[in-house]
Amino acid sequence: MKFRTLIANYRTTVRYFFPCLIFLFLFVFSVSAQSPALDSEEQAFLKLINDYRVANGLGTLQASIVLTTGADWMSGDMATKNYFSHTDSLGRDPFVRMRSFGYTYNTWLGENLAAGYSDALTTFNQFKNSPTHNSTMLIPEFKVIGISRVTNLSATYRHYWTTDFGGYVDGVFNDAAATVSTVNAANYTASVAPDSIAATFGTNLANGVYAATTLPLPQSLGGTTVTVNGIQANLLYVSPTQINYLVPSSLGAGTVTVEVKLNGTSVGKGNAAIGNVAPSIFTISADGKGVPAGYATFDNKSFQQLFNADGSSRPIAAGSVQTPNYLVLFGTGFRKRSAMSNVQVTVGGIQAQVDYAGSQNFYAGVDQLNLIVPPTARLSGEVNLVLYVDGLQANTVRVNIGN
Repeated sequence: MKFRTLIANYRTTVRYFFPCLIFLFLFVFSVSAQSPALDSEEQAFLKLINDYRVANGLGTLQASIVLTTGADWMSGDMATKNYFSHTDSLGRDPFVRMRSFGYTYNTWLGENLAAGYSDALTTFNQFKNSPTHNSTMLIPEFKVIGISRVTNLSATYRHYWTTDFGGYVDGVFNDAAATVSTVNAANYTASVAPDSIAATFGTNLANGVYAATTLPLPQSLGGTTVTVNGIQANLLYVSPTQINYLVPSSLGAGTVTVEVKLNGTSVGKGNAAIGNVAPSIFTISADGKGVPAGYATFDNKSFQQLFNADGSSRPIAAGSVQTPNYLVLFGTGFRKRSAMSNVQVTVGGIQAQVDYAGSQNFYAGVDQLNLIVPPTARLSGEVNLVLYVDGLQANTVRVNIGN
């Protein structure tokens, strides 16, 4: 049995490369991800902590979509990589991690971790019987919570719990039994942006599997429609459990209502968090991790894929100052960046020159990032590529820098 707690109070030249990228449809139409939702034990924990807070004269907590997504990642990271710490495998403390998942508000933040038990009651009592964890659960300023438990029977503690707390009410589940959950289609964080590609998950959302084949995109596929704050969305793909669509461009930042209808009857409803930007990069594995979707080119005539047939990273040339090698990557959610100067990329920790970050003209909702491989990264091997847009971090991807 293990548990931990932590709290804080936080008050150029543009070059376009447009080769034929048929493989991008695989990422747009075939995204599969675990829908962020509360299972029965997580729902039980939410009730336990809310009953406890009410008994102590405090307000109840709502389940935040963003914090739950981040908590899901953290519990999964600990369970998969067999560690137990507030500092995750990427070296982030809880507050940096929460911000990276889109909870960027200047407010109270906190985190309790537990490991060793699968049920909510025992885990809750662990926290309750620890003075520091108990005080975290009873902080009056907290308004929302993200809850996740992940099991890996081969890991030391087998069951890993993360509870993340925040003082600002953002997008929340409609009670504990929200019927649909909405995430960014590229990296599965809970923040999406206008004109970006979103994925909504639920059950019985469609009578079959349908993909858009024409432009402009349809607003109905097989009788399934999606509205975001009452605005009809253009659809890319629908299935009984997942819908991919464009977030309407007219929406502003804030919490919105997503509703799915099938033949005019409402079959799913939930909330989503909209930001001005929600930067993300599509990956070959279609899970937001590993090798990015894109290619390298010296001259916009010859193109080198970034991955091998087995999906592993392929070494690309570092280029030189005189003959730069360009990386062209594809994502969503960053076309509305405030300025090019607010787009930064590091490759293996080395600052890269960004030449373009905006819409990709051939595929609806797809954005394009052009950057120069830093020559000083030569022979670095497989390294992290990290994109920041207007201060928000996209999912970290991996590229292989050769000679």
